[in-house]
Amino acid sequence: MNNIYYFTGTGNSLQIAEDLSKQLGDCTIHKIAEYSGEKISVDTLGIVFPVYNWGLPLILCDFLNKLNVSNSTYIYAVANYGGLPGKALDQCRDILKNKNIILSGGFLINMPGNYIIGYGAKSKQAQEKLFSKEKNKVKDIVSFIKNRKKGDIEKSHLIIDRAFTNYFYKDIVNFHKADINFTVNNKCIGCGLCAKRCPVNNITIKDGKPVWNHKCELCVACIQSCPKEAINYDGKTEKRKRYINPNVKFN
Repeated sequence: MNNIYYFTGTGNSLQIAEDLSKQLGDCTIHKIAEYSGEKISVDTLGIVFPVYNWGLPLILCDFLNKLNVSNSTYIYAVANYGGLPGKALDQCRDILKNKNIILSGGFLINMPGNYIIGYGAKSKQAQEKLFSKEKNKVKDIVSFIKNRKKGDIEKSHLIIDRAFTNYFYKDIVNFHKADINFTVNNKCIGCGLCAKRCPVNNITIKDGKPVWNHKCELCVACIQSCPKEAINYDGKTEKRKRYINPNVKFN
């Protein structure tokens, strides 16, 4: 039995998790947000997540700190990034090491960026190139896992992000309450898709409008998912192109 736990805002991690699952076989996929600390007894455990601020999303830190696995479980992690990967895999390895859990492999996959607060979506052509590379990378990862190999984590090919990760990552502590910067304009139709897509159930609909409840991961799924582009962030995102991974279906 193989398990994969994933966290996603706009579908990139879900695509990777599904592609891994198909090739591994006998595999089930779970949302990281739904894990409550129960014992996991499986042959392999995959952890798939996006890179935030050149490091781990807060929800991943929480997941890793409460992770409870059998000693025989083979564990690997896959971090996807739109800009640079920073030291997210280093952080993952170190948290597990402090729990006497071995990370047998750590992999990086470049996917279409979705951080609309900083930039708009890539062109469809650029996205397709990255999706094609993801397929090939997944094949390599599956071969590594099936042969129960153990190796060092993959690292950024540049120095700048690894050198400055600690400086930029320190702002991650403010993410939960950063949702005070979301705004909703009159184009909102009250469909509730933003609340449905939020991976941490941070949004409720009141009087036909979304309200954020200050446990935000700043995944920006709410902005990216809005069919009317009614949700924006701090006046920065209104004119930027949205992105939702076209290769997956959300529950």
